[in-house]
Amino acid sequence: MANSEDNRPFKEKYRIYIYPVVLAWIVTMLVRPVISDGNAMLPGIQDGQVIIVAKHTYTTVRGTPEFQQVVAFREDFLEEGEKGENTIRRVIGLPGDKIEIKDGKVFRNDEVLEEDYIIGDTEGDVGPMFIGEDEVFVLGDNREESVDSRDSRVGPLKMEMIRGSCAITVWPINQIGRIK
Repeated sequence: MANSEDNRPFKEKYRIYIYPVVLAWIVTMLVRPVISDGNAMLPGIQDGQVIIVAKHTYTTVRGTPEFQQVVAFREDFLEEGEKGENTIRRVIGLPGDKIEIKDGKVFRNDEVLEEDYIIGDTEGDVGPMFIGEDEVFVLGDNREESVDSRDSRVGPLKMEMIRGSCAITVWPINQIGRIK
């Protein structure tokens, strides 16, 4: 009877198992799937969509998110409402910016923002306020449904609360695409 002992080196013998585990570990260090909850980011992000978030650590030293970038927070920034409702918003104000909302218009550094991605009216007057060195001012795209930095209970948010930038939608399949 033939000897069936496998004499191949360990790496060669088990690479079919090692490579997928290492790849999965690397991927989870760089990205994270998040399920959108609520209507605050309509029309761009629908309730229940699965979004891939590219993990970033934003600080005054490591850099800030980009203006008008959609970001996901580590946890709800407001305890009220359903869990997960207050985790994805668009960055409107960066450190040092002057933000003002009046007459339904958003002003950043005294210039009116052109916001073709929103629905609803931007209600409430805010500011003028200056965004702190380690803060961002965020708004939802569905202005009438969103709880965001306009609310006195929220205000500008610390950059350390941001998990990362929302990169692409992966579910449902017919809505796969880059987040704008």
